Amino acid sequence: MRITLCGVACTCLLFVSPSSFAAEPPSQTATPATSSEARTAVVQGRGYAVAGLAGVSGFFGSLGLVDVAGGGEVLFGGHAGAGGEFGVMANGSFLTLFSVNGVFHFSYARIRGRLSPFVTSGYTKMSDFDESFDGWNVGGGVDVWGKKGVGFRFDVRDHVRPDPRGTVQYWMVRAGVVFR
Repeated sequence: MRITLCGVACTCLLFVSPSSFAAEPPSQTATPATSSEARTAVVQGRGYAVAGLAGVSGFFGSLGLVDVAGGGEVLFGGHAGAGGEFGVMANGSFLTLFSVNGVFHFSYARIRGRLSPFVTSGYTKMSDFDESFDGWNVGGGVDVWGKKGVGFRFDVRDHVRPDPRGTVQYWMVRAGVVFR
């Protein structure tokens, strides 16, 4: 089975529509009491597309790969939320990854500045088209916001697959675009 980058991008766009979740963050001119109340009520959607270097290491040795992924997050109050991601790791053959995560952003980007560092962790379903297996993931990074709701995302992830022969880790260092 062949998966093209165009197919992956189209699939990600079908699942991610941040404009359908978008709500305007509180105004910088709001009073402190109003600002606090409004900030906790804000629901914000974000989407992203990333690509980068990846690798796999485990009981069998190590192997270099590339990774392409896209996903989205829904944040409540500008900080905590949930996200999903679909990606493909490749080096002659393909490994698909689907993750459902919790996410926490340490700053409210529109009010406190352009940087929004984050951490994320959750469940991952991996498949190489012959078999599939479960794992978990952990990662973090930073969104650097530009104008008009578009920015740059840098992140690192480690997907961990328990195996009776020894744990297998699928790691990635990625960069791309983020939008809201």
